Amino acid sequence: MSADEAESEVLFMKTYSIIKLDEITNLNNDRKSLNQKVLLGLATREEFLKQIKVELNMLDTCQLKIEQEMKENNTEDINTEILTILSNRINEMYKNMFLLFPVEKTSLSEYIDFCSNNALFITKCSNMLEILMLKYHSDPEVYITAATYEFDDRNNVESARRYFSEGLKHHENCKNLYVEEFWVEVQHLEKTEGASLPIAIEKYRNLIKRFANDIEFHFILLDRAIKLSTVRELQCNVVRDMIKKYKHSELMWQKLAQIHFDGFIYDQKTEQLHYDKNYINGIRNCIKTYENGLKENLPLKNKLKLWTFYIDHIIEIRKSYRMKKETIRNFMNETMERAFQEAHENKALCKAEYYIYWTENTNKDCHRIMKESVKVIKDSVDLWYNLISYYLKYDSLEMGIEAFQAGVRALTNKSMPLWEILILYMANTHPKLLQQLYQEGSNCPYPEVNCVIRPEYLEWNVLHNGILSTRELFNKLKDVKPECKQLYKSMITFELTQNSGISKLSFIRKLHNILCNSFGDTDIDVWSDCMRFEYMYGSRRYVRAIFEASLTSVNPNLKSSMTEEYEKLKEEFKDYDRKDLGVIVIEDDE
Repeated sequence: MSADEAESEVLFMKTYSIIKLDEITNLNNDRKSLNQKVLLGLATREEFLKQIKVELNMLDTCQLKIEQEMKENNTEDINTEILTILSNRINEMYKNMFLLFPVEKTSLSEYIDFCSNNALFITKCSNMLEILMLKYHSDPEVYITAATYEFDDRNNVESARRYFSEGLKHHENCKNLYVEEFWVEVQHLEKTEGASLPIAIEKYRNLIKRFANDIEFHFILLDRAIKLSTVRELQCNVVRDMIKKYKHSELMWQKLAQIHFDGFIYDQKTEQLHYDKNYINGIRNCIKTYENGLKENLPLKNKLKLWTFYIDHIIEIRKSYRMKKETIRNFMNETMERAFQEAHENKALCKAEYYIYWTENTNKDCHRIMKESVKVIKDSVDLWYNLISYYLKYDSLEMGIEAFQAGVRALTNKSMPLWEILILYMANTHPKLLQQLYQEGSNCPYPEVNCVIRPEYLEWNVLHNGILSTRELFNKLKDVKPECKQLYKSMITFELTQNSGISKLSFIRKLHNILCNSFGDTDIDVWSDCMRFEYMYGSRRYVRAIFEASLTSVNPNLKSSMTEEYEKLKEEFKDYDRKDLGVIVIEDDE
């Protein structure tokens, strides 16, 4: 910056109170420091970026101030030289940074944005890119950023092509470079109204040759090609090649069905592609495409996948806004029934959610579908649950029990939801049979079931048959394997809530003792409950012994927590008087 420019900058800052005088001094010192480091080869990229940010903020502030002054004073007679001074400085800093350090996509994008917002620097930006693109860049996105700018902002396809070419010299396996290069040619093809078709076709041919048998890459090219409406011949080539090359791939049929659904209709007889605005035609062609694909001689595994794509798309269409018209609703209802039935017959309806959707939306016998579904997918809790719910809804208890027993055999340790629904039903309709069901569930060989049902059975029994019967039942249930923590805790609760005063202190102690011995290595709550019991109903002299026993039993990582719990209990019960709180002290019967 010349002396005149420096003086002009300071004058503008003072005149419009942009920053204080000492801040101007500090700013100039920072600029000089960076310049000195550049000369000595000591500057870092971070220092450049930091200073550029400061200068950009200053530029924005000055720009806003000028606009404000023009508006308030209704004049354009304001010296705007400051904007040129700052912009030149920023441009020079970017230039030095790019020449001294590897170019990063983010910094290059920011530089392009800066130049785009300052018309005077558009040419300088292109000149800078010309220099930079002759260098090697480890990030291929740098080449894409530069080429895209030249094409989108400068309408310079030749520079864009050149930059892509440079990038591909260094990154010959970067798919994204090829894709973005192809996308530029697609856009240019539309701009030239087809005049550049030979170049676009050649690029496309080279790409599918280079990435032969890469179906996903072919799909990406197709997605780019069908974005624009006036490049039909190129689109036809891409679709035609896709069908011929990947005819035996379920992914190809899914992709073809999707573009038909989106309105791009390809006629395989004429090999022509056209766009149809009528979404109903798109849906019909989409369905027809799936059905044609399923007629192909695909390997079984691939055909099953195509069935899944087809069923998913049917559900998606039926849930969409496109179902407003009655004609398309009727068509899709017929399609759904036909497709789901054929998929079922071909053992291709492989998800429980498909059968559930079918039963919820069919106009036919959903009972038949439910029965068939559990034969196909035997381990689905939802399918068995739905079938049993159906029978119970219509009070077909015999059929419900038969389905329940088959479901439990099929689901084994996952069958708890089936027990729950039958227990709830019998509690409301057949209470005399409920006890038998509880007994069966309590002795079920699956821990995930019997450990849930045993405490429930105990609670039901105490409500209906009293504590004496419940004690007898507990003695039977506790011997069922595995040991059930909740069973013991429930029994303790029932004993403590008896108002007859005949609860046995030694029996409750024994239950707490079993809980601590069986589960106390990982659960400090059982020890806490045991100590709390002694505080409230037993003897305080036992509490310390229980705590010491806990420290020898719990896992080492729980010892500190156990100690904290013990201290909390001591504090809680230090002034505790059972008589004042109406607690009945149960005498020890030993």
